[in-house]
Amino acid sequence: MRIAIQGQAGSFHHQVAKRFFSQDIELVCCETFQDVFTAMKYQSADHGVVAIENTLYGTISDNYDLLFRYQFPIIGEAIEHIRQNLIGFDGTVLSDIHNVYSHPVALSQCRLWLETHLPHAEIIEHHDTAGAVADIKSKHRTKSAAIAGIQAASQYDLAILYKNIEDEPTNLTRFLILGTEPVDARSANKASLRLITSHSPGALYNALGVFARYHTNLTKLESRPLRGERFRYQFYVDILCDPATLSRIMVDLQAAGCTVTLLGHYNPARI
Repeated sequence: MRIAIQGQAGSFHHQVAKRFFSQDIELVCCETFQDVFTAMKYQSADHGVVAIENTLYGTISDNYDLLFRYQFPIIGEAIEHIRQNLIGFDGTVLSDIHNVYSHPVALSQCRLWLETHLPHAEIIEHHDTAGAVADIKSKHRTKSAAIAGIQAASQYDLAILYKNIEDEPTNLTRFLILGTEPVDARSANKASLRLITSHSPGALYNALGVFARYHTNLTKLESRPLRGERFRYQFYVDILCDPATLSRIMVDLQAAGCTVTLLGHYNPARI
């Protein structure tokens, strides 16, 4: 089974892929999230794993746009406790470190720690946490460190200089698992929708009223610009509901003048 991930072996995406599929997988490592969707489009991968939101960083907005554009079905989700670590060559001390490399999201999660402990270091963005570790190892950057998960240190045989340097201990990332075909959703109780309302007063209010009428819990509501339309928006919606209720909701949303697309019906992750 070929799984496309953003990043390299040893990344958090890799860990999620191993845990979700719980079998031997062939990694298709991609530099960007766009590359993950492209790999699936051209059948270089059977599934994709993409981060969608983090409790510290917030939403990864570009990935909503990719979901809307490609509309690969969401077949599951995973929530990973993200513990960031400062990784480098064994024996390196803070005063030795001139540069710190990592993915922008990881750097954001550790901003206060970096300002406190490495104010002199240059912060350099990298496309991947594990890739940053691999780079400082392969290029023998002894005056540099990377921020990544503990698995990246093991993968590339470098030392963990400081553990758990994220600014908040409750640092969780939600990942979506994508497929090329929908899965059996008869027992599913979470759905993701793309919703476009009419451009009229009260349109969003009326759409939200449909969910309220069925006593459906919205766990996510995210707005994104509607391409080609000036200052109009589309919405990504996560709801908890069974298949029968979902069918009635979609019918009522359409009756209320909404364009609604089912992006996936799946089982929610356990935290």
